[in-house]
This record gives sequence, structure tokens and C-alpha cells, in this order.
Amino acid sequence: MKIVVSMAILWLISSLSMMGTAAAEPQAVNTEVLFTDVNIFDGKNNRLHTGQHVLVSGNKITKISDVPVSVGEGAVVVDGSGRTLMPGLIDAHSHIAVNASPTEMESSMDLADAGIRMTLKANNYLMDGFTAIRDMGGHAAPIHRAIEAGLVPGPRVYSSEAFISQTSGHGDLRHYGDPNPTLSGVDVTNLARMGVTHVVDGRARVLAAVRQSLMQGATQIKIMAGGGGASKYDPIDTTQFTEDEIRAAVQAAEDWGTYVTAHIFTSKAIQRAVNAGVKGLEHGFFMDEETVKLVAKRGVYVMPQMWGMSPELFKNPYVTKSKHGAIREMQKNAPNFVKWLMKHKVKVVFGTDDVGDMVIGQNSRRYELFYRAEVFGNFETLKQATSVAGELLALTGLRNPYEGKQGVVEEGALADLLLVDGNPLEDISVLGAQSEWFSAPPPEPIETLRVIMKDGVVYKNTL
Repeated sequence: MKIVVSMAILWLISSLSMMGTAAAEPQAVNTEVLFTDVNIFDGKNNRLHTGQHVLVSGNKITKISDVPVSVGEGAVVVDGSGRTLMPGLIDAHSHIAVNASPTEMESSMDLADAGIRMTLKANNYLMDGFTAIRDMGGHAAPIHRAIEAGLVPGPRVYSSEAFISQTSGHGDLRHYGDPNPTLSGVDVTNLARMGVTHVVDGRARVLAAVRQSLMQGATQIKIMAGGGGASKYDPIDTTQFTEDEIRAAVQAAEDWGTYVTAHIFTSKAIQRAVNAGVKGLEHGFFMDEETVKLVAKRGVYVMPQMWGMSPELFKNPYVTKSKHGAIREMQKNAPNFVKWLMKHKVKVVFGTDDVGDMVIGQNSRRYELFYRAEVFGNFETLKQATSVAGELLALTGLRNPYEGKQGVVEEGALADLLLVDGNPLEDISVLGAQSEWFSAPPPEPIETLRVIMKDGVVYKNTL
């Protein structure tokens, strides 16, 4: 097994070197790693705990102290020298398996193409400081298995598997002349064959689709409960799936100890989904204040991609041009949307909707950090990408592949850690945040990310 793992990692490093991209190089697993003299951002509080010493034993944080900590022989000691130690970042709305343009994926790719790109994208995530991602549609369970087996470096992957759509919904990616899967029993699209989407109608078919995704390794379920900007035929204002269909998905997920999240925008659709038991809302920009209150009361998590409120959105080649007018109307609500979320203490989580071409996707993550900090402020953005995101990952309950808290620096938590030059509470660019997206050059390694640790293993150390 060691030979197989080494060859896989060497292949990946070689491939990434040719692309000009840094590759994660896992070091030998140590029983103890001690970070000395670090300033801790714990993921929850708007301050740094200065002059701390943090001991990692195995894959957990076992001691945090403001006095020196003794370690055994063979332990690795990392001199923090006043740098910031913080939780690894979490992207709660990723698409690691949808890793090329829609045209490519619909016409000229198969699972092998997508799989190779997933390995590269997984490395990019980890080297940008993301130690966990929540994949929101695509056959991502194989990359989760490969990472856990040590075959390729990458973040923890929580896969939704295929997103589940009604006929004419946001995930119905057929052409006009293609047969309807519910009516004909045949789905001819390449994306369906690749496990990216299921188009189903009625309670029985929704149950079958959810159960299929759970069998394939889904940790949570994603349904399309409203229209979208990157789909061909469904206006953004549409409400999708009946309450009975949504309840069927929720029941099937809860029977497996997990939950349903929904791609969604409007108040009508959100109220229907929340009343049916959905625990997460992807996007949600059209909510009125009464709906925000309902979301807060039910403890539902919201994952808005704030670049959707920015002028950069209209440069996105994946957004259907005929929908630009509706999107501009959506953006007019932006100040109220953020104000209401904060006012009613909604659980907001960081997510990038990193979809398509890998360079565009990686730049979208870095732009999302920048733009979200402009809107929410640095601390709220960092909390959304660490402790609140960790709470969301834990909602997977019995389907959670990992034991231990994520998104926090505290004793007993999983050792997913970043050591950073500078203070991200004051300057979020130290995490790679950038003010450009489509005009940005291809991403370079983030030099201020000095140490990247996942599950107690150091994947980058430039000290």
C-alpha cells in the first residue's frame, strides 16, 4: 500500500508542477506536534489569544496552554513566533466533481475525465487552506474515498452525490428534444450518466433518488427547490417540488440519520422547504424579512455565495445572459438581505459555489473571501468559514465520516489547522483573499499560509 500511495502522490506532484501549482506533500505522521508561541483565532471569538502553545497528539488537539508545554522524544516542534494559528477553512458549497465548463461536461467528458480533475482540484483546495468541503452536487464520493485511503491529498469531503431536481427544475439539464426521465424511464444526458443529477417527479421517484445517493455515499442530500441563474429553462422566481415531494426527501434522509439542503431563492419556496423539514438553504437571496425570521426561528443554516451580489457575476460565462435582468433585481435586495440575516442571528455559512473551470473556480474562492469580508466584515466571514461551518458539517449525524469537532481551535477538536503570517481578523488577504475574479491571473501559492495541517498531518510547512 505504501508504494501505491507514494506513486499516486508523486504523479500528482509531477502533474501540478507542470501546471505551476504547488502540490501537497504529506510528511510522516508524528505522534506529537507542538506549536509554540502562537496567537490563536479560535473560530468563535473576535480576538486573538496571544502567546499560546498548542499540542497535537495523533489527529486531535490535546492541550492549549499559555505556559510552555513539554513533549516526548520524536515530537515535532513548530516555532510560531507570534503567527496566527487558526482552524482550517471550510467551503460549505463546493462542486469538486463539476470541474469543467457545462458544455464540456455535457458533451465531451466521462467519469475518468472528471476523476482526474477532482484529484487536482482537491489538492488546490488543501493548498488554499481548506481542510473540509461540502460538495453540493456531483459524484464526489470517489474522491472522498481516495483521500481517506491516502491515495491523493485533499480536504475532508462531504458529498451530496447527485443533486435531485424535478422536471423543468434547476437540475434538469436536458435539451428540448430529450426524453423526460419520469415519462420515459430514460435519462440521456451525459451529466446524468456521470452521476451529477437525477430528474425525478413524485414521492416514489424522489425517495428512490435520495436512497440511491445515500447508497453511493452521500453524507447529506441536495434538492433543487427553486430556479437558478445557470440553468436553461427555469426562471429564478419558480418554486420547485411540492411540499409532499420535499417531505419525502427529508424523511428518507432522516431515516439515514442525516438531512436535506435546498438550492433555493424566493420566500415562497423557502417557506415551503423549511416547513417540510429542510435544514439548509443554498443561496436564498430573495428572502423577505418575515421569511428570514422563520429561518432563524427554525435554526436553518443559510449558505449564500456573496459574489452573486457583486458586479463580477455578470462576467461569469456560466450564468445565462437572459437571466441577467432577474439577477439585477435580486441584487437590489442585497443590503437588506445581509442586514436581516445579521439582525435575526441566522446561521450563515461560508460557501463559494466553486463550479466549472479549475482556474475560475480557485479564483472564485479567493474572490468570495474578499467580497464576503467587504459585506460581512472579516470576523463574521472567518466565523462562517470555521466554527459555524463546522456545526453544519456535524448535522450529518450518523452519516458523518469523521469523529471530532471541526472549525475550532480547542482541546479535543480535530487537528485541522493553519499557521498564518499576519492577523486575518485585520487583513483577510493573508488567507489569499483577492479583489479580482475573472480578470485575476492564474492562482499562485499563498505564501502567507506557512503551515497547513489536516487530521494531524502536516501537508505544507515553509518555516
